[in-house]
Amino acid sequence: MAGAIVLVAVIAAVVIVAVFAGGQSPRWIEAVGFSAVVCGVAALGGWVVSRSFQSNPAVAVAGALGGIAVRILPPLAALGWLNSAGRDLLAAGAGGLLVAFYLALLATDILLHIMMAPKAPAPFSR
Repeated sequence: MAGAIVLVAVIAAVVIVAVFAGGQSPRWIEAVGFSAVVCGVAALGGWVVSRSFQSNPAVAVAGALGGIAVRILPPLAALGWLNSAGRDLLAAGAGGLLVAFYLALLATDILLHIMMAPKAPAPFSR
């Protein structure tokens, strides 16, 4: 649960920075919202999937791979949609925002996995 809260806090902070940094497009706020929703949902979904499957090592590997898929596929699909049908949002800067939000949440996710990993005993401790 703590990891999900941290991810939500990071996306909120990134959204605030993006809104105040502002863009030249009149649809900047819409582009920020679109990118935040796509990347936020993907990051939270990936976090939940990867943390749900921790019962044994084989299932943990499958959960990690599933988490990666859940985390990366929605932003990729959104980029594809922007290039085919969402030209207005693409012109407003949604493509760059998607990449920036994805990378910020990915870095946070990696740090959370490092900090919240279950601690294994040392291999040769007695």
